[in-house]
Amino acid sequence: MSETEYKFRVAISGCGIGGLAVAAFISIFTQGNSDGRIAVDIYEAKPEVSTIGAGVAIWKRSWQVLQDLGFEEDIVKKGFKVPKDGESRGPIFRKSDQPTEGYDFHDHMMPYGPLGLYRPALLEVLQSKLSADCKIHTSKRLERHDVSDDGSANLVFSDGSTATADILVGADGVHSATRGSMFKSLGDEYEQYIRATFSGTIAYRGGGPKAKLAEAFPDHRGLEHPKVWCGKNMHVVSHPLGPNIGIICYCSKTEMEGKPYHKPLVTDAATEEVAKLFQNWEPDLLPMIKNVESYNAWAIHVVDPLPCHVSGSVVLIGDAAHAMTPHQGVGGGQAIEDAHILGRLLAHPLAIKGKIPAILKLYEELRLAPTQEAAEKSRANGMMYEFNHPNFLFNDPTHPDGPSREELEALGNTVGLSFTWLADVHTDEDWAEAESKLKAIAEH
Repeated sequence: MSETEYKFRVAISGCGIGGLAVAAFISIFTQGNSDGRIAVDIYEAKPEVSTIGAGVAIWKRSWQVLQDLGFEEDIVKKGFKVPKDGESRGPIFRKSDQPTEGYDFHDHMMPYGPLGLYRPALLEVLQSKLSADCKIHTSKRLERHDVSDDGSANLVFSDGSTATADILVGADGVHSATRGSMFKSLGDEYEQYIRATFSGTIAYRGGGPKAKLAEAFPDHRGLEHPKVWCGKNMHVVSHPLGPNIGIICYCSKTEMEGKPYHKPLVTDAATEEVAKLFQNWEPDLLPMIKNVESYNAWAIHVVDPLPCHVSGSVVLIGDAAHAMTPHQGVGGGQAIEDAHILGRLLAHPLAIKGKIPAILKLYEELRLAPTQEAAEKSRANGMMYEFNHPNFLFNDPTHPDGPSREELEALGNTVGLSFTWLADVHTDEDWAEAESKLKAIAEH
């Protein structure tokens, strides 16, 4: 198809979940519409399409988007069990930050069992949905962009090559070059939004063989069920999965939240180093931590609430727009919901080149507030898990004692309620609102 036969060209920086999802949704919703084809070029910094992290939780809202677009069959073929309606048992929350035996204080019932997907498998399914009008270019790290007088985006890559598109979608993650260029172009007063900020938390990630732990500790409470081991300024999430137990140890310094972080973002950490951090915690925890051969230490960064996700023909999605802490497991799902609304808007027959800025602003109107609310919910959960939430502040000058059982039960109930929004499904209503407002744009 010649250049002039496309209704417009879309460049996507980043070939992760969000970037591939935008391209997949555009492909699905332009299928069979020869007059509305869109050229999509996806630029990936790495030499191959890959992703950081092992799993992604897909909650009911995001699952319905994937399900409605015919993804269920592909996911089942890859051996994943699809989620079902109704309550699902989540992790058991436990007070553990004392040298004596701890105790459970909340048996978490989730309003909907999320779909746990292996990230590479999800990328494979998304990539399989791309049409012939989508091209993936690897080893293309976006360095900067600018916007011409006609509204087109000019991309410059680290290898010196360039590209041009009618729309630039920044799906390039928490340390987004697209976001950096966009806010730099808006003036000095926007400089604070260019870089991601340190959350104050280091996450030590690892996994160990279940059999080894069971041989030494046959009755270990971490063998059979996910747990959240809670304490002041730290918590541990353990999750038995197949022959292994995945472990993430979170260590926070609240005074470092928002401060500059000059160390490497990801480093190796010795098991002894991690175990030492929890040496005064309950006896059951240390054997599980020591069951892991080595850890990776991640400095968790987030994107503070942005004043906008769009400037002219440039739009941010996923972590580039709203990277959040992982304490509700909603980051990947929010990227999919971003991609769904943006992809459908761009693929709609009423979306024409002359209306691009207005259409992107409509996307922002629909997605900016919900994603920032999701990020704040996740941050609040992390504070609760570590006894630092303003409503549950323990071992602090304002509440020098540790929490009572009654106080922890109240905390647990609040944690339970914090997940209820993830069972609400309004994706059809969201799209109906988007389409109605798109029609209003087309009429003016």
